[in-house]
Amino acid sequence: MKKPLIGIVTKYYRDESFYNWTNQEISNDLRYALCKNGARVVGILPQCSLHYFQELDEHDTTSITDLEKEELIELVDMCDGIVLQGGMYSSYYEEFIANYCFEKGKPILGICAGFNCMIRALGGITKLLEDTSRHKRPDLKYAHKCNIVDKNSTFYNIVKKDNFEVNSIHTYIADTLPKQLKIVAMSDDGQVEVIEGKSDGFYLGIKYHPELLFEEDKIQNDIFVSFIEKCREEQEKK
Repeated sequence: MKKPLIGIVTKYYRDESFYNWTNQEISNDLRYALCKNGARVVGILPQCSLHYFQELDEHDTTSITDLEKEELIELVDMCDGIVLQGGMYSSYYEEFIANYCFEKGKPILGICAGFNCMIRALGGITKLLEDTSRHKRPDLKYAHKCNIVDKNSTFYNIVKKDNFEVNSIHTYIADTLPKQLKIVAMSDDGQVEVIEGKSDGFYLGIKYHPELLFEEDKIQNDIFVSFIEKCREEQEKK
């Protein structure tokens, strides 16, 4: 059997320092983490005629035509699982994909900004953190502890520890969770670090960046191993 096929949803980025070129990007660290753990990886691009997207990590009210939805769904359906990656900006097509995966029960993993999109896709709210001194720390390998608050969760069954150290590179946090999601883990200063769907399936959002730790941190590597295994189960259904 072939390796499971995982789609990483591309992120919009405009490079002001280089002629304002615009890009649809994929994190190479994330691609590497998935490939190293036995997945095939493809990029999922927005199928719309827009050139520019919003330059905020907030809910985007841009509309999607029925044809654009159909074309995007075709790409998502080709995959056994989906990853929403981190980044500076978030766009409407990411929320659409998160909502679609939730409704169809397709495995999806959201990291940092992807975590935000998963919350907003189901009607929740994220907000800008007032004091980022503990959470916007790209200079630290480990910034704070992540504490499990729900041991009856998919995530706890993966990590199998009550608490562990994580990195932290973000400015937006969960404000109001939709009823379909539950809090699984929190930082030691009370911010939501991990959320997942209450129903069956793999709908997992992580606020920190396991793809930057997985090679030397078994707990973080096990997240990718478990996600890929869930995608393999999805592959076997086809």
